[in-house]
Amino acid sequence: MRTIWFLLFAAMLVSCSTEPVLTADEQAKLDPMLQELVLGRSINERRYDCTVRPDGTREYGVIVRTGAPDEIRALGIAVGSVFGEIVTVRVNAAELRRVASLKSVTSIQNSGQNTLHNSLPHIPTERRLV
Repeated sequence: MRTIWFLLFAAMLVSCSTEPVLTADEQAKLDPMLQELVLGRSINERRYDCTVRPDGTREYGVIVRTGAPDEIRALGIAVGSVFGEIVTVRVNAAELRRVASLKSVTSIQNSGQNTLHNSLPHIPTERRLV
């Protein structure tokens, strides 16, 4: 009898401590880079808009397509801006899973770092031609 109680208790602890697993439909809402992040694979953070919260957790800027931004707010996640069905948010991996599980969310993509890509070589302006 004690063995049964121990196994039930252990199963309860495991179920409470694990992060929610995304279904195939929920995972399909994420772009490939965010799928890597959610699956806990090794990532190159330079490819993400990543910052560190005061508590030390990493947060990522993402663009969410949804018709109901209030559902994201109801999760306790701050919404950056809303333009039609495009919503910007900053989330950690666990919050990203919760956002992906919302029925109103159709897709989530990495906002990435915006950098200037210039194909022309840099020419110093102080150089004089004689």
